[in-house]
Amino acid sequence: MQKKFIPNILSFIRLCLVPLFAVMFFWNYPSHVWAAVFVFFLAGATDVLDGWLARRNNWVSNVGKILDPLADKTMQCTALICFSIKNIIPLWLTLIYICKELLIGAGALFVFRKKSVVVKSSFWGKFAVCVFYVSIAALVALQKASEEVKSTWTIAISMIMLCFAVVALIQYFREYIKSKNTK
Repeated sequence: MQKKFIPNILSFIRLCLVPLFAVMFFWNYPSHVWAAVFVFFLAGATDVLDGWLARRNNWVSNVGKILDPLADKTMQCTALICFSIKNIIPLWLTLIYICKELLIGAGALFVFRKKSVVVKSSFWGKFAVCVFYVSIAALVALQKASEEVKSTWTIAISMIMLCFAVVALIQYFREYIKSKNTK
C-alpha cells in the first residue's frame, strides 16, 4: 500500500464508524451514550488526521475530496437524527441542518459537473464542524441537568450550531458565485 492512500483510508474508516455510532447511541440508551460520543470524536480525530496528512504530504486526491466530506456529513447528519429521535435536540434543527448539507452537496455537484472542479472545504465550513463537535458533547453533558436548564441551553447551543452552519452555507455560496464569474 502506498502512503498517499492513508487519508482516503481514514475517510473510509470514518464512514464505517457512522453505523457504529448509531448502534452505540441506541444500545441501552442512555447508559452507553458516552461510548457513542467516543466513536463520534474518534471519527472527528480521523478527520483532522486525514486532512493534516493530505495537506502536509500533498496526498490530496479527488477521491479524498469527495470521500472526506461524505464521511463528515454522514456522521453529522446521523448524530443529529439520533439526537432528534431521543429528543435531545429539536427536530427543526436536524431538518435545517440536513437541508443545508443537501444544498452544499448539490452545489458542489453542480460545480463539479460544470467545471470538473471538486469544491474544497472553507475555513468557515471547518469552523462550523468544530462548533458542531463541541455542541454535541455539550448537549450530551446537559442530559443530566434539570429540565429548565437543559431546555434553555439546548436552544442556545442549537442556535449557535445553526448560525455557524448558515455562515458556512453562505461562504460556500459566495465561493460558488466567485467560481462562476471566473472563466
